[in-house]
Amino acid sequence: MTQSHDIPFLIGSDFIERHNVAWRVELGQADAANPLIEPETPWADGISFMHGTVLRDPIDGKWKAWGVGAPSDTFDRRVVYYESDDGVSWQQPEFDLHPFEGHDQTNILLDLDSGGTSIYANVLIDPGAPSKRRYEMYVLRRPEEPEDRPPTSAVRGFYRADGTPTNERGVYRYVSADGVHWNPDVGPVLVNDPYPLARNGTADGFFVYRDGEGYVIYHKTIVEALPGGLIPYELSPGGCRILVQRRSVDGVNWSPHEPCLMPDWRDTPDTQFMEMSVTPVSGGYVGILTVYRTGNQTLELQFTASRDGRHWWRPDRRACVPMPALGDYGGGMMWGTHHMIEDGDNLHYYYGGIEGLHGDMLATSEMDEIARSLGRPIKALKPLLGESMTRLSNEPRHHGALCRATWRRGRLWGLTTTSGGSTEGYATTDSTMKRGQVLDVSVETLRDGQLRAELVTEDGSAVPGFSRDDCDGVQGDSLRSHVTWTGRSQAPADNLRVRFVLRRARLYGFEFVETS
Repeated sequence: MTQSHDIPFLIGSDFIERHNVAWRVELGQADAANPLIEPETPWADGISFMHGTVLRDPIDGKWKAWGVGAPSDTFDRRVVYYESDDGVSWQQPEFDLHPFEGHDQTNILLDLDSGGTSIYANVLIDPGAPSKRRYEMYVLRRPEEPEDRPPTSAVRGFYRADGTPTNERGVYRYVSADGVHWNPDVGPVLVNDPYPLARNGTADGFFVYRDGEGYVIYHKTIVEALPGGLIPYELSPGGCRILVQRRSVDGVNWSPHEPCLMPDWRDTPDTQFMEMSVTPVSGGYVGILTVYRTGNQTLELQFTASRDGRHWWRPDRRACVPMPALGDYGGGMMWGTHHMIEDGDNLHYYYGGIEGLHGDMLATSEMDEIARSLGRPIKALKPLLGESMTRLSNEPRHHGALCRATWRRGRLWGLTTTSGGSTEGYATTDSTMKRGQVLDVSVETLRDGQLRAELVTEDGSAVPGFSRDDCDGVQGDSLRSHVTWTGRSQAPADNLRVRFVLRRARLYGFEFVETS
């Protein structure tokens, strides 16, 4: 989905100096129809959609969704399927593949009897592939779940080298001719391990993509808690979730872990990363990062970006999708999907909006047990201000629906002044212009605001005739505008940097363009 007509996004290394400017993250606009798919059916009355893929099928043009559904009273997660003509109103097709408790027709594509619970339905489509392999799905199977399944339960259709059925917990690949009827292909291609960094496995937060070299996977792993980051009441006390990437030529044999994102000095100590979905756009790749706040057990969505898919940068540490109040869809957790979807001038992102928290860290049950064992009043053991923190934070049953947020294409984040008001800020590019090139910008100004630019030499001096005072200025809202200096647009020499001057303006991108 590379958009060559768009101006590339900005990252921090684009500038060698910045003064009184900061990163502005645009907030995704919640769809008026949210929630788009609510929990209704008995097999998905707890979670209607989570951990999956939403896309526009290049083969037939339909909007399609493969995700995880689960009942309200269990963790029995199954791959479920939906279709839509417009991406807003979704229908639940009915198939006779997997009946459920008296329902002969369901939208279940992978059920428990084929290999335990399913998590993360990663669907890739190649219209030019042989018909039986046009659809690929990577999915994490856990044959030991639900707990009443025997430990010898196998993942149906997959075998070890000696011909015996495999019952390993891991990522498996299925193929299909229509995206509905899935056939076992190969697996496990990665073994699921709760602490995989040292064991070369994968955790449960992953998205798989194709690129020019084959396949790439971004997945969660767990390392020892960073200094100051130990949360004793967390589900993994002493551990910290980070993201790594791995590459493969065939989608089966993967390279070792290559860490790509972990909390840094700008993050609060309770920051951890669950997953990252990646979308190619003009200038590189935009990632939507699922950020876990262990201090309050919530998950929010943040932007990240990369020029090469390996080295990642984050513009800010604030959510890019507003989180509603606890008890509303998305008020507890937001789980991402495989990628953003271009729709005309918009970019849509679907996510699983969960009403509740990741863990019940405020439970008093542990305090009650300690009090009873000591024979002392419960109240005497509780901390001040009426709050207690359990060290045994359990993961409660979840209730969630499919939701959507939308951005204007090319308007995800940009630079604006730190101070606001009429005070100016400036930023000087690291890259340089060649003689004859012109400067295009994506910019939005407010009220009497303006973006001006000056061309500067290596020592920072403005080129005569191309200073900020010579600039004609850019005003209004434009995805691509030429910058001119008293009517001239072409750079007069090589190796000239651009110093942008902002006043009540937002710079979303710039590009040096060759003239014919």
